[in-house]
Amino acid sequence: MLLRYIVENFKSIGKEIEFTMFPSKDIKDKKFISTLETRNGNWEVLKRAAFFGPNASGKSNFIKSLAFVKNFILEGQLSEKTIRIEQFKGNSEELDNKSLFQFMMYIDGEVYEYGFVIDRKQVYEEWLMILTKDDLKPIFKRETSKDGITKIELSEYSKRFFNEDENEVARVLVKGFSEKQKNLLYLSKLNENANDIASKIIDWFKRIQIIFPTTKVQALPIRIKQDNLLREFISKKLEILDTGVTNVTVSEEKNSLEEIREKLRLPEEIVQDIEDTEHGIVVLNGKYYIFIEENGEKSFGQLKFEHKLENKIVDFDIDDESDGTQRVVDLLPMLFRLEEKKNTMYFIDELDRSLHTKISKYLIQYFLEANEGFNNQLFFTSHDINLLTLDDLIQDEIWFIEKNRLGETKLKPFSNFSIEEGQNALKDYLNGRFGAIPVIRSEKIW
Repeated sequence: MLLRYIVENFKSIGKEIEFTMFPSKDIKDKKFISTLETRNGNWEVLKRAAFFGPNASGKSNFIKSLAFVKNFILEGQLSEKTIRIEQFKGNSEELDNKSLFQFMMYIDGEVYEYGFVIDRKQVYEEWLMILTKDDLKPIFKRETSKDGITKIELSEYSKRFFNEDENEVARVLVKGFSEKQKNLLYLSKLNENANDIASKIIDWFKRIQIIFPTTKVQALPIRIKQDNLLREFISKKLEILDTGVTNVTVSEEKNSLEEIREKLRLPEEIVQDIEDTEHGIVVLNGKYYIFIEENGEKSFGQLKFEHKLENKIVDFDIDDESDGTQRVVDLLPMLFRLEEKKNTMYFIDELDRSLHTKISKYLIQYFLEANEGFNNQLFFTSHDINLLTLDDLIQDEIWFIEKNRLGETKLKPFSNFSIEEGQNALKDYLNGRFGAIPVIRSEKIW
């Protein structure tokens, strides 16, 4: 689970902003929290967080900062080229052209803090800490000078939490870190050498799932074809949500590749890719076709949505469906079998894109109910201010994002404001009490 995140100097984010999933007060209704056993006692952590603010306030950039970190940790460290980071474009001497990313996370009963400081050329600092009975203690600290000289210190806690072989490898890696590796992460090198804690940290970042407005579920038609429970789940939810869809299927044609090539007029390069791959998806004229190899024979199909029109079942393609239905289809797999997700963190930018308020409310409420007893988390940005009525979200789950006079994105928790029972929070928000609303200037209409 994500406990705390600090970011500085990324896109519209200038000086550091801090986000936490710790409630500000005791939460009476325990369905909103997970109780975690740590070396420092039991900690209560929220399962959901919602971000509200005007257009261009930096909500998407906050999500993009997490996407950048995930990509840099899982892939970027394999490259020795310039680090592709978009930093704050405003003038702020305090930032020193360096960007900070820092996480506190809960993994398998332990609390870790991992972070690094970078610019476009290199990593300057990197650290990994673990919570003990008293405080966070360092496992390793790394500093790299502008000249590319790296110093890494392994603390006494590395001996306590690394086994003998891991400690020996860690020390060899310290000695072998050269100037050419100045933009690589020490954590990734530990992971490459089968360090258990490093592998857990890397796996935690893999569990961050990010859904932007244009994100499509990878290989969804194939998953629906192979998993009947998923197909039934999506079909049932689409019907419940009044989309007009009564069933989801995958049409199937068992023809030779030559017959399919002629029928669909497949380019030769696509035919070659299909021949070399057991299963996948091809897009032709805006339509998605899946192919699966079974017993040496390729099976082709399309995702179909059944509608009942005048007592007749009619098949629609995905591109025939409304934007709202397509958005729901992109989000529903996230809610399927939450009990098997195992501490997955979902970050959704513009959850309400093309959705009616009632559907948005249903999705976030279903997540909470289906996630009871599990430690998955949901984070989303939204422009749908109807969610601010505090009927579906509690105050500690809500954050406001806005820009200051310097153009920097700033983050503040709703819990900073006093709300009396029965008070109209939505009305107060629209009146500007909490900030984070667009200021529309008057104009003359000629």
